[in-house]
Amino acid sequence: MVDRRVAVLGMFLESNAFARPVSERGFREALYLEGDEVTADALAEHPRVMGEVTGFHRRMAELGHWETVPILVTMSGGGPADHSFFEATAATAVERLEAVGPLDAVYLCNHGAMVTTEIEDGDGVFAAAVRAAVGPDVPIVATLDPHGNVSDLLLESIDIVVAYRTDPHLDQFERGEEAAELLHEIWAGMQPRLVHVRLPIVAPNVSLFTDEGPFAELIDRGQERRTPEIANVSILGGFAFSDTSHNGLMIIVTGRNDDTAARELARELADLAWSFRHRFICEPTSMDDAVELAVAAGEDPSLPPMVFSDLGDNCGAGGPVNTLWMLEALHGAGAQGVLIVNFRDRRLVDSASVAGVGATIAARFVGDDWDRDGDTTFDASARVLALHDGHLVGRRGIVAGKRLYAGAMALLEVDGVRVVVTSRAAVGNDPVYSEALGVDLSEVRTIVVKVRSSFPPAYDEFVRAEHMLFVDTPGRTSPVLERMPFTRLPRPVQPLDDDVEWSNPLARI
Repeated sequence: MVDRRVAVLGMFLESNAFARPVSERGFREALYLEGDEVTADALAEHPRVMGEVTGFHRRMAELGHWETVPILVTMSGGGPADHSFFEATAATAVERLEAVGPLDAVYLCNHGAMVTTEIEDGDGVFAAAVRAAVGPDVPIVATLDPHGNVSDLLLESIDIVVAYRTDPHLDQFERGEEAAELLHEIWAGMQPRLVHVRLPIVAPNVSLFTDEGPFAELIDRGQERRTPEIANVSILGGFAFSDTSHNGLMIIVTGRNDDTAARELARELADLAWSFRHRFICEPTSMDDAVELAVAAGEDPSLPPMVFSDLGDNCGAGGPVNTLWMLEALHGAGAQGVLIVNFRDRRLVDSASVAGVGATIAARFVGDDWDRDGDTTFDASARVLALHDGHLVGRRGIVAGKRLYAGAMALLEVDGVRVVVTSRAAVGNDPVYSEALGVDLSEVRTIVVKVRSSFPPAYDEFVRAEHMLFVDTPGRTSPVLERMPFTRLPRPVQPLDDDVEWSNPLARI
């Protein structure tokens, strides 16, 4: 049997329109692989690429008779992509696709919520460029994050969408496997028939977890109602902070050879989602209440340890990983036994490295200027407890087994508050970031993480779920959406507006 030739590529970015743009350097430092580097990394013991890329490769190998044609895979996080780099990356992808000869398929790994400094539909434009390069007859199977904002252009450019079903994202590998299996179905003659419905619901990301709540119930219903006529059910809650005209909760159901069953299920799920519209809300713990709890936990060892999610500085959603609100409040209240993971400040790490372990330094934490009225620093005397080069391998949750790089790191102690300071933006969603610096997390009373979703499976061996709290802090990633200066969202939308009317376009006539 002749090997099927499959191109593998992706430009993966979840863009926060209110965060600083992501430059070419930002992408290349985070992840930029070309050609055989893609395959080597995907099959490595400790890969850097997204889990779905690894899952796709492993399942394709199990199914046999394929030749990977690696093009490029790049990934970063933060704000809009620099448009010139976006154009250059898309042009490189097209050039390589046109140069590799006939293809039997394309596997596209994008996030789904990429904007650039000039356009609001980076994923759609990227996918359309890929489609133009390979022609109308080559199947394109794409995996997306469920926080993607799916445009009509994106759906017109691909054959099947496979979105993760979990938040925190624990099924990326499996969704890559599913993409491989669906591709083999297409080769066997299955014709995908895609049906989609976009609803005027722009949910705060804290309402999109899949362990419980409205989004979890919606995902579960979609899987429960699958029949042999349904190839895939993908539900995307969207990413409010991208601030695009195609934001909105999206139902995508793909039928096998016929769209009758797909239309019926998409209609049912859209009606269910609309009935949940008032449940997509945010009710975080106030910062004052969180600080009071932390002070009490530091004074009374019989109280349970806690994890606080610093919602306004969610690194995974474009937070700069350096807001000062929690550090200032906890230090000012005299809280003890606190660990903040992570705080990005390269110059502070450099100062600690020069001084050395055991030294006391005049530490200046330089933070974000969002809502700060010009005050962007916090000065304190700090002791250098540990240093590390920042090369790590994740051990828990969504980064388990992956190669991580936080840049040079330092552990500083400011009275009763310890801070893991990194040279690069690093999501504190794995114990390894602090354990590498000698921290025994079982002895920490309050852990503060600058991430929203992926910390529970990282820290649940130390803290019970009911003691993991979402704290309402100012910042570029505040889930209190009324605070954000949206300009492109389709209005009115739930939950920002009260006068939202919607009729299901798939309603029975």
